[in-house]
Amino acid sequence: MSTQTTDTLSQQVIELVSRHMDIPKEQITLDSQFAADLGFDSLDVIEFVMLVEDTFDISISDQQSEAIACVREAVRAIEKSISS
Repeated sequence: MSTQTTDTLSQQVIELVSRHMDIPKEQITLDSQFAADLGFDSLDVIEFVMLVEDTFDISISDQQSEAIACVREAVRAIEKSISS
């Protein structure tokens, strides 16, 4: 898993967002805000973090997950968890 590039990881996260919220991938960018741009509510965020944890076999702390507001931040949190 640690050999993944940021681009590959970004595309995987965008795919997860697309499937989780039923949004076309073309409408999702790294700068897309989960709440403002993608329509996530607090439960959606919790479910998405759990999906990310299961998909990448990682653990994201509550403190980290509260700081994730956009797709780019989710990718960074995954990279950090993978590398530790």
